[in-house]
Amino acid sequence: MLLVYHVLIWSSSDTQIQLALSFILYGMFLLWQPLWEKDVRITGLPVAIFIALFFLVVTFYAPNESLVFFGLLLNGLFGSRLLTQSGVRAYDLLALIIVTLEMAVGLIPEAFVQINLPNQFSGYMQTVILIPILLLFFTPNPNQSKAPRSQIDLMHGLLTSTLIFIVLLGGIVINLLYQVNYLDGLLLTVFIVSTLTIGISWFWNPGIGFSGIGVLLNRYTMTIGGPFETWISTLTALIEERYLTPREFLRAACEHLVENDWLNGIEWNFEGQKIIAGEMSSYEYEYKLTHRVRATLYYKSIPGSALEQHTSLLVRMAYQFYLAKLNQEKVRAQEHFATIHHTGARLTHDIKNILQSIKTSLAILNSSPESEVPQNLLQSNLTQISTRLETTLNKLKAPDFDTKFKLVRCLEWMDQLEPQYQANPLIVFSRDIEINRSIPVDLFDSVIDNLISNALKKTTVRKIDVRLHSSTGIILLSVCDDGEAVTQNIESELFTQPLSSGSGMGVGLYQSSIMAQAFNFQLELSQNEPGKVCFNLFQHQEE
Repeated sequence: MLLVYHVLIWSSSDTQIQLALSFILYGMFLLWQPLWEKDVRITGLPVAIFIALFFLVVTFYAPNESLVFFGLLLNGLFGSRLLTQSGVRAYDLLALIIVTLEMAVGLIPEAFVQINLPNQFSGYMQTVILIPILLLFFTPNPNQSKAPRSQIDLMHGLLTSTLIFIVLLGGIVINLLYQVNYLDGLLLTVFIVSTLTIGISWFWNPGIGFSGIGVLLNRYTMTIGGPFETWISTLTALIEERYLTPREFLRAACEHLVENDWLNGIEWNFEGQKIIAGEMSSYEYEYKLTHRVRATLYYKSIPGSALEQHTSLLVRMAYQFYLAKLNQEKVRAQEHFATIHHTGARLTHDIKNILQSIKTSLAILNSSPESEVPQNLLQSNLTQISTRLETTLNKLKAPDFDTKFKLVRCLEWMDQLEPQYQANPLIVFSRDIEINRSIPVDLFDSVIDNLISNALKKTTVRKIDVRLHSSTGIILLSVCDDGEAVTQNIESELFTQPLSSGSGMGVGLYQSSIMAQAFNFQLELSQNEPGKVCFNLFQHQEE
């Protein structure tokens, strides 16, 4: 295109040749222009005919003026792409310089007969300008499918065209009014415009304590309380309504969206369902969000590209908030099922502990059925089983928000614990009680039952040491066995989440850890070595 533009400027004055080259130039411009998408059919036939006639008349009767106007248009497009097309920025800048030189040296002197250039200067410049035009054949071809839809910046384009027009006009005015050489006037204008531009850019952002013109202009350019901010406020207010379902949220959001002046209605289609708000009339535009979800908007008039992009952003934000609402419902359901799972797992362990106590009672009965001592132990054990079963059944009832819990002295608790495991020779009890403090029975029963049950499941265990220590500084319940160590992956997550019950240390210890925290106790794995695995439940009295 630039090569044809060059040939058209420096070619012969034959009108037919210039007209043919003009058609080629404007045709190449339509193929290159970054304003419209290349695959979109232009429906404005009357507008196209008017533009074609306008260019034909202007080209035929005022060829030089039309080429100047076309050069300013090209410079505006090149200048608008300098900050967005970083891959070909150097070539755009080169094209900007080429078109400016073409107008300043080739077109302006031909349009104004009063302007005279030095002899042979035009011939030299014709060759000098042709060389960088040929360099543009090495421009990389960007992937147009990945290029942004809007490739130009309107304000930068207008600013570039205006500055170049001022430079050209300044050179003409200085030459005609003050009889100064055209080239000298052109260079003087370039110097003045460059100085003003640098000064304005410095005042825009000086960086010396003064905020600059840019900050002052923000008071007028920034719009607070516009449609975009109102829409964000509406979405955030609706998503905080926890009792709204995702469909109700999207319907309410659409009803707020159609309150804008430019919109008649909106229709959502996803997963065989529809959500409709407003009137389905006037100009229809469809936005495809995913392969299953699409939104159809009905405008009151044909929207421009800016309004279309703006509305597309609003629709996508509504869809993202809708997905967030769906995820919120899923998380709430997961929390509900997790609560049910934890409650069921805790009750299952309570029932397993009761079953263990029943088996212990049967072992006592089978060992000496006629002795009086086993009968007393059996009676005590059955009483404890009855109490635990009643507690377990109470957990299945609706909560009555009763925060009371049972306390018992350390010596009394040990006296009740030791007979339960008297029939098992692997378990050895010891007590070091300096101060007979009160302890929560539910917590200590749950922890000791789980720890002993887990230790007995190890095939290599030969001894289980149970020790209760109570002094002025600490209350400590320790359960140690000589079995295999806990694996590293289980140890890292032992008290943080329910684990697989295959190892015998999972939901029970997780629930016991939560209960210990509620009573301000700590449950930890203090030692984890083959032949020495110890769990401690403790509370520092000073804390």
